[in-house]
Amino acid sequence: MGIGSFVLGGVLLLAYIAVTPHSPHRGSLMIVDIVTIAGSLGIIGPVGVRSLASSWRDVFFFGWSVGTVVVIAVALGLDGGAGSPLAGLLVLPVLFGGLLYRLPAVIGLAGLALGCFGVIFLVGPPVSGARALASTVMIGVAGAISATGAMNRHIWEKERQSLTERLHGLATHDGLTGCLNYQAFQDVLIFECSRADRYGRPVVVIIGDLDGFKAINDANGHGVGDRTLAGVAAAMLSGVRSTDIVGRIGGDEFAVLLPETSIDEARHLVDRIRALTGSILTPVPAPMSFGVAIWQGRHDSPGELLRRADSALYEAKRLGRGGVVFASEPSLSMPHADGAPFVSGT
Repeated sequence: MGIGSFVLGGVLLLAYIAVTPHSPHRGSLMIVDIVTIAGSLGIIGPVGVRSLASSWRDVFFFGWSVGTVVVIAVALGLDGGAGSPLAGLLVLPVLFGGLLYRLPAVIGLAGLALGCFGVIFLVGPPVSGARALASTVMIGVAGAISATGAMNRHIWEKERQSLTERLHGLATHDGLTGCLNYQAFQDVLIFECSRADRYGRPVVVIIGDLDGFKAINDANGHGVGDRTLAGVAAAMLSGVRSTDIVGRIGGDEFAVLLPETSIDEARHLVDRIRALTGSILTPVPAPMSFGVAIWQGRHDSPGELLRRADSALYEAKRLGRGGVVFASEPSLSMPHADGAPFVSGT
């Protein structure tokens, strides 16, 4: 759009030169116009297209707009000064800037256009004050319109960003607990397993399930059950590290992803999570059982890792309430301090 507008302006200037052949500096004005058109097509345009995907995009286009103001000012000076009808062209880069730039840049561009016109008015041929005032007001109004557009665009972009973040949160997080939902947890699990495969670092998955949740719902209603789930989720989130991921993958089933975590670190973390969730006050005793599995390397898969953790969870529930079972470890059974089973090897 910028290239097209630039070339169109150059063509219109050539037409203006053609219908005013006896005005001053026609040859110089034509040279400036032709060089500007050729430069926009041969240099500015290709560079601008390449800059669209670069971090220098805004700087490049703002510099282009500044150059446009300067070229118009030069043409205005050659055409007889502030009284030239070309003074109206100064509003074009200002209005164009309102479509692209932030407010400070738009104000700077409008100030540059007013400053160039003021210099031409002071050093150029005499012109009536009314005509100069009309051009000044025109440029100023264009700057005000562009500034308003830039402010509105900034507000709209902030609102859109906020809405996008909210929609992303709704799409990836469970509304009751604030944990990742099943699909989002699966996506993170796939990513972390891929990273573990690439760098050879361990990944552990913990799956926990409330043993007496159905009794809570049956005896006290779903409202109490929801508050219980929210409390359990808060306890789990408070017990993990900042790099760990907690997801709600079923009704009362939660999963924790522990990137770059050894099995010994996982034992410590599952103990801490188990203690925190066990401190939640519920109308009916509802301890959590846990199954733990560790990534086995390149021939493992995210689905298989999750399946092993789930199988370990069911083994923990079979052995008794509030237990922990580690999958794919040498068989080892250890009593917990409270007597609940802590078993490796399923």
